[in-house]
Amino acid sequence: MKKIILSIALLACSLGLLHAQNDTMYIMRQGKVLSKHKVAEVDSIIFYKPAVIKPIVTLDIATALIPAGTFTMGSSTTEISRENDETQHQVTLSAFKMSKYETTNLQFAAFLNAKGVGSNGIYTAGAYPNQILIYASISPYDFDFGLHYTNSKWVPVADYENTPVIFVTWYGAIEFATYAGGRLPTEAEWEYACRANTTTPFNTGTCLADAQANYNWGTPYSTCTNNKTTFPCKTQAVGAYAANAFGLYDMHGNVWEWCNDWYGDYPTTAQTNPTGAATGSLHVIRGGSWHDYAENCRSAFRLYDPGYYYWIGFRIVLAP
Repeated sequence: MKKIILSIALLACSLGLLHAQNDTMYIMRQGKVLSKHKVAEVDSIIFYKPAVIKPIVTLDIATALIPAGTFTMGSSTTEISRENDETQHQVTLSAFKMSKYETTNLQFAAFLNAKGVGSNGIYTAGAYPNQILIYASISPYDFDFGLHYTNSKWVPVADYENTPVIFVTWYGAIEFATYAGGRLPTEAEWEYACRANTTTPFNTGTCLADAQANYNWGTPYSTCTNNKTTFPCKTQAVGAYAANAFGLYDMHGNVWEWCNDWYGDYPTTAQTNPTGAATGSLHVIRGGSWHDYAENCRSAFRLYDPGYYYWIGFRIVLAP
């Protein structure tokens, strides 16, 4: 940015000094005269410094419109590997948009850097100024496929730019969603979107094959079998497997996904746009991950987590 220095022979010396210099005003930059004017020709002086315009960060979040509808949330008492907290109840939801893909390392790094979040992962100007949003990826057991803080900025580990962000807390997911103009899905919205009008254990049917999701292929569901049993043992690029009927990718496996809700007991009566338990100590995560058994990737399976891990990420919801 060019900086123009207006030298008026030290304005504080006033007209006496100006007369000593033949009543001439000089406009200079770095010691060189750019132009000169007779004082009698000047009636005002304006010092102007152009504002520094920061580049706009584009998150490029692709979304799918999830139609309004009514579905049965939870699982049948006859569903294999069912848990006691999966009580079936009817839920009616308004339409919403959901990101087609899990939030990537590249997208989350762009948000962190735009907000000036430092190595401690804390965003002091955010809604949760004392909470850590993200932890740098570490390499025990070679689980280093998240973000590093290098040269005063957050960067994805090489070759993992388009894989889901990991080591992200619920607070980090919330802050990103707000920055992107959205929010986290409710647990009901998440399950409805995952099922995409199916009633089977998975949106792929009664089985979840190795060609359909990133999970522990050595432990398929019930009596199902897989062609491959050696699984990737890490996150994979978002969208690597086919989408469900609503156009959403990786709703089963890859990473668990944060929901907005506190974990709590389900109601037993019909609900409209429910938002979960009023209070709690742990937030819900859904969908299973790259290291989970197939049964944990079921559409109805519920889990909760106290903080962060290398298998937890998220996606967001926006107004339709």
